[in-house]
Amino acid sequence: MSESYWRICHIGADGEEICEDLYAELDPQLDEVLTGQVKELGGLQEVVGQVTDSALQVRFVEVLDEAATRLNLSLPEGFVLRRADIAEFANQEEFFGVPGVVGMNHVDAFNTLRAEGYGVKTVWEWTSSAEENIVTDQSPAGGSFNLPPTTVNIWVRTLPPEPEVVDNPKFLLE
Repeated sequence: MSESYWRICHIGADGEEICEDLYAELDPQLDEVLTGQVKELGGLQEVVGQVTDSALQVRFVEVLDEAATRLNLSLPEGFVLRRADIAEFANQEEFFGVPGVVGMNHVDAFNTLRAEGYGVKTVWEWTSSAEENIVTDQSPAGGSFNLPPTTVNIWVRTLPPEPEVVDNPKFLLE
């Protein structure tokens, strides 16, 4: 999996954007609550980096991305959370559109999109006839002109949930 870490950025006195790790001493303009939330996000980011199971890591990265997106909305004007791998995208000479991942297994599709700078949201489905853990659809579609960090929804075939077992059935009298 390509590494993708969140950083907190703000505009410095000279007008340049300054980005710092989530663990760094944060700007005193951030209140105590937001500083705590940014540091918690940094802790979650550290845990994600330690997970060795690739399927579990994919799910943790999705949670990390969702938490960062929500936290971004609470930051004061002038502050923003940015994914560190977006800088790599800016250095690319050509853009070929959103990678097409339909037909790939879930982990490979997730890693392919993340490596290109996209956010990924998995939608689990069990009505497809595809094999388990295979991407059956994506939105935006492969090849479409959506720049990173757009979130790409991928639909992945999974098994249906187990039926609920009722311990004490109740019968209704007619």
